[in-house]
Amino acid sequence: MNWWNLSVFCIIPIVSVIFFFFWKRKYLWMAPLTSTVISVVISLFAMPSILSDAEHRSMFFGISVMLHILIAVVLTVIAYGIAHFWDRK
Repeated sequence: MNWWNLSVFCIIPIVSVIFFFFWKRKYLWMAPLTSTVISVVISLFAMPSILSDAEHRSMFFGISVMLHILIAVVLTVIAYGIAHFWDRK
């Protein structure tokens, strides 16, 4: 479970934002979407039981996925800010 928390809430959003930041900044808006899809797929492969009952499913989609999206969007906004100041110089 610890590797899941670390990968879903830290590694995947950071890698996604860094990838789009250095690949093409005009596609940086796709970082939260890509990161969320990858996180959901990894979560379903790691813990397929989260879809077994309504309580686990609602906690996963209601809390975990929304928290992941929030983290990814905040990192994307920070990356946009860095890109703005980087391009001004």
